[in-house]
Amino acid sequence: MRTLLLLLIIGLYSGIAQAFNFDGALYQHPRVQKELDYLHRHPRYLQRSRQRAEPWLPHLLPLLQARQLPAQLVWLPVVESAYLPGAVSHAGAAGLWQLMPATAERFGILVSEQYDGRLAPISASRAAINYLAWLYQYFDQDWLLALAAYNAGEGRVRRAIARSGTRDFWQLPLPEETRRYVPRFLAVQYLLGEPVRGVSSVTEYNITGPVSLNSLAARLGVSAETLKAQNLAIKSHQLPADREFSILVSHTAAPGKERIISIETQPLFTAQAAGLDLSGSGSLFEQSGPAFSQAAPPGWRLY
Repeated sequence: MRTLLLLLIIGLYSGIAQAFNFDGALYQHPRVQKELDYLHRHPRYLQRSRQRAEPWLPHLLPLLQARQLPAQLVWLPVVESAYLPGAVSHAGAAGLWQLMPATAERFGILVSEQYDGRLAPISASRAAINYLAWLYQYFDQDWLLALAAYNAGEGRVRRAIARSGTRDFWQLPLPEETRRYVPRFLAVQYLLGEPVRGVSSVTEYNITGPVSLNSLAARLGVSAETLKAQNLAIKSHQLPADREFSILVSHTAAPGKERIISIETQPLFTAQAAGLDLSGSGSLFEQSGPAFSQAAPPGWRLY
């Protein structure tokens, strides 16, 4: 009896991430098949996104494992931002997980004139994963509803359920973007499969303010320019007091490699991508013109 109890406790707290328990027939749904067909015809989008994901997988997979969430959720930023840490949408979402300011602050992320934690990939991932875990429980462990709510907001999904009288995602009166977003993720995670953790080339430091950018750079053994280039969340010369900040140092990335990228809402299957080479061709949302621009969004002061 004591051995059985011990095994139960180990099972509860081992941190083994669950897998999606989707029925195989789900991938035969016409909307999912449409996304699978698109990705098969334009494989470069997934290839590029997977390459960008590699530095973050060693950090994100343990976060999912600790919450016992499916490891395949690590592919959600492929849909959200193509794994571009500096992605900022015109709708106001930012970072790998395209968090809106209110959602970020709700889950403990600072969004201010000095520091936008949505652009700090690891700490923003903690917030996004906590949000996904919350949505999964809120919608009675239905991943399709949870994913829809991540895109459209839990209030909108809840109201759609109340109006329609069904909890079947495929029947809900949701925005067209959300109706495409969920099958798009299903197709992406199906094709990318089980993620491999790999070895991290990024070191995270948890820094408590106040501290100046120059002092912090000296403490971490890098130049202020390199520190700023590798931490797009830093928007001023000074980190404020009484907060802890996720600061990253990569000893392999070239200074200035990262940058703020302005994107349209969910632009990731658009033909023209201003040199970022995301998808190759085609336009899921029938958008025209460049999806990305190199201009820094309002609030980012260059120095």
